[in-house]
Amino acid sequence: MTSALSFLVAARRCEIDELEQLARTCELVQELSELVHRLQRERGACNVHLASAGQRFGAELDERIAASAAAEVGVRDWLDGLEQREGALAGGVRLFTRIAVAVHALDQLPALREAVRAQACSAQEATRRYNRAVAALLALVFEAADVAVDPAVSRPLVGLFNLMQGKEFAGQERAAGAAAFAAGRIGSEEMQQLVHLIESQEQCFERFEAFCADEVLTQWRALQATMPLSELERLRRKLVAAAPAAALDGALADVWFDCCSQRLDQIHEVEAHLATSLQQACERKIAATRAELEDQQAMLEALRAQPDAPAPLTVLVGGDPAAPGGEAGWEGGEGVLRGGDGLGPRLTRSILDTLQAQSRRLQAMGDELATVRATLDERKLIERAKGLLMAHQGLSEEEAYRLLRQTAMNQGRRLVDVAQAVLAMAELLPGAVVKRP
Repeated sequence: MTSALSFLVAARRCEIDELEQLARTCELVQELSELVHRLQRERGACNVHLASAGQRFGAELDERIAASAAAEVGVRDWLDGLEQREGALAGGVRLFTRIAVAVHALDQLPALREAVRAQACSAQEATRRYNRAVAALLALVFEAADVAVDPAVSRPLVGLFNLMQGKEFAGQERAAGAAAFAAGRIGSEEMQQLVHLIESQEQCFERFEAFCADEVLTQWRALQATMPLSELERLRRKLVAAAPAAALDGALADVWFDCCSQRLDQIHEVEAHLATSLQQACERKIAATRAELEDQQAMLEALRAQPDAPAPLTVLVGGDPAAPGGEAGWEGGEGVLRGGDGLGPRLTRSILDTLQAQSRRLQAMGDELATVRATLDERKLIERAKGLLMAHQGLSEEEAYRLLRQTAMNQGRRLVDVAQAVLAMAELLPGAVVKRP
């Protein structure tokens, strides 16, 4: 007769399958982290090359394109392997859709590079196109965090996503500041964009710190102490405090670019360390779960070896844990488990202890995942509200975010609460398309 323990063994096997899928997802995140960093470096060289009408950073651009292409091979190899592994990733429609969007963005890069080499597009247009490619890759990292089923991995994944997103805002700040210094002036719109990028990256870094482990946080703070933050703040003040008609020192463009680039490279050190740690965490979790599975299988074999076929462990919904004929019961929330007649006391106690431990562990995992999910869900709400404003008010993504943020500040509310209010009014917006059940 099938026992409760046999189902616990089956649950452990399912858990190992999920963890192995998660480990493969972490491999992808590791490849994406490297590719995003290479594309950010390529974008920086492209900005200088186009802004100088092809006079500067020609060789550097070629080197960085080659580095990006090599990193892209790693991502595409992983994706090619995925096509041959049916059911190798959890996440379903959303995750595979994100993969499709990311692959499409990568397919557009050769044409962009040709346009840059031929001086056939502006620095602003090239930057926008690079930004879209990086955004598609970061969305894939976010989706990987969203489908993670184990808090020991999902928490650092959320931290890594926020670190990568903050680093992307820092990269866009580098481009915006370099363009302003090179032009010798900064307009009010460009200044607002710069302030938005500074605030956005700081928010991302705060969320990263909230989700990363103490070891990573120590490394992060040690690196921050070596970053050129004082120089960066000095240059930022020159940009943000400049009057609209005031002249900027064009010679500071190189100083700004080098300062920002050094900081980006140092952030990537933490990023790479965290990506590697994620993979190692998955491996440790899989090894520990396999050991637990072996213990449970041994108990199951001992149960099956009983000379007299015992009654299985019984779930007594609303039963009495002190009922005669069983061990002291296990309170499982909805009922009580007790050992069936015929099992030895030691074996019965081991099985009950296993059930209790599994119940407590699942409860703790559920609570932890709920905390992680709340952060991810807030971002989804804000992204949906931005999309709604962009569609119905003709705003750019930055303008939509700025409107949400300014409204939150004026009303003294959280940004996510304002986003929820905007979504609640979707039916009232002109031309809104409402999905009905």
